[in-house]
Amino acid sequence: PGRTTYFHDLLNIESAEASLIKDTDALYSKGSRLASELGGSVERMWGSLTKSGDADALRITYHMAEHLKPLLLGVPKDTPFIATHCLAGLLAVACGFTRVINLVIDNHAQWFIVVPGAMNLVQGPSNYHCLLRMGVPASQIRLAGAWIPKDLVENIGADCQARRARAKNGKPLRLLIPV
Repeated sequence: PGRTTYFHDLLNIESAEASLIKDTDALYSKGSRLASELGGSVERMWGSLTKSGDADALRITYHMAEHLKPLLLGVPKDTPFIATHCLAGLLAVACGFTRVINLVIDNHAQWFIVVPGAMNLVQGPSNYHCLLRMGVPASQIRLAGAWIPKDLVENIGADCQARRARAKNGKPLRLLIPV
């Protein structure tokens, strides 16, 4: 029942486009490491830069997505496309995909995390309302709730029973707090 799900790893395709993604990621990682190692004003500047995902950052990322189009041109445009990073979502929209879902994994509302032309699913009401106030059309955003790894929820009944037994036996409370 249902359809086959395909995982299309853009980084594992030998191409100039995949190299562009890898090089950009390497540059970002290097900046993060340097900021962390040097600290102080460099770390503050890097933090300011990475938290200011304004409309210009979105435009730059969309421009990059335009360069990556050869990675998806052979895929039918009505294929449902679920993106776990805005760059992948922007790439799908740039290629003309009509059923794009962008899983917004960042809870810091900024233009950079939004994919215009896609359904943007956010995890929390705060982010949802902030994005609406920023002007993201209500037709392109939905509150989906937190996505939790399967292994954390598949035994939830037994795990909750064990927690109740622990509490009843006076054992210390242990909390798992997602970030």
